[in-house]
Amino acid sequence: MNTMSQSDAQLDKHLQTALFGTPVLHPDEQHRNLGTFHERIDLAITFTQALTRDYSAELQAEMAAHPDYQLLLHGLLDQDIRDRYVQLAAKQNVKFAIRNDLMYRHEPDSLAVALVATCAITPTTINIDQRFPDPQPAPHQSGDLLERIHHHLEVQRQDFLSKLK
Repeated sequence: MNTMSQSDAQLDKHLQTALFGTPVLHPDEQHRNLGTFHERIDLAITFTQALTRDYSAELQAEMAAHPDYQLLLHGLLDQDIRDRYVQLAAKQNVKFAIRNDLMYRHEPDSLAVALVATCAITPTTINIDQRFPDPQPAPHQSGDLLERIHHHLEVQRQDFLSKLK
């Protein structure tokens, strides 16, 4: 009888996995962090940051220091920015992945780019602006910029959704 209930439990688990996919550990955290855990992120770039500054030099330095890390890119990041970082990863011989699923957050302060390790690491901060301050900060930007970025992200999201239909 015990064998039967164990068999039923295995069948139920198999059916659940077939219907809903493999269960994910801490799904909210992974959805915020492009499918990885926060403690594995070395550097992170938000959509706002990606749209206001080129971080190629900073990423190149960090990739050179950690060639075993992987670069994760949000699929809704502007193609020219995404292509720039994909080319950089290829040049540095660093693995990269583009995450296109709608479950990944797409807000101005959501992660657009992340350099990640395969295990937990402890950087002082993952915020790229804090780790690599801009040597030539831009003059004070108007509040208009954030509004334009938010509008831009919404247009990208709607375009992506229309392609799914």
